[in-house]
Amino acid sequence: MPVTGWVASSIVAGVLGSIFVVIIAPMNKKVVRDKWGRIDFSKTDIYFYWTRWDTIILIAAIYTILNITGLFVFLLRGDNIESPLIQYFIHQTFVFGLFTFMWLITKLAYVFKGIKERWPNEFK
Repeated sequence: MPVTGWVASSIVAGVLGSIFVVIIAPMNKKVVRDKWGRIDFSKTDIYFYWTRWDTIILIAAIYTILNITGLFVFLLRGDNIESPLIQYFIHQTFVFGLFTFMWLITKLAYVFKGIKERWPNEFK
């Protein structure tokens, strides 16, 4: 069984994942933390407006949909798991679907936690 699709997909996932992390990581400088290391949402408003993080989530979601479409097309064509393209699309769909889901859940958790801490009396 040739593994060229898995290898190529792993390289692409590593490169794209690294690019996404390099784009998102500098945003941590804008996060204000208290003396215990927790986020001070009264001084940090980065989670309440559109940022690079949201753009990366959107790009990863679109990329995942394109990979699912590619997988579907090649499966309809009659390819099987032996095909490097099927291997590539399966791996990319899994990795970037997981990235997108985890980033979105993390972003939503920060937003909800920030709302709860910033405006505690508004939502009781």
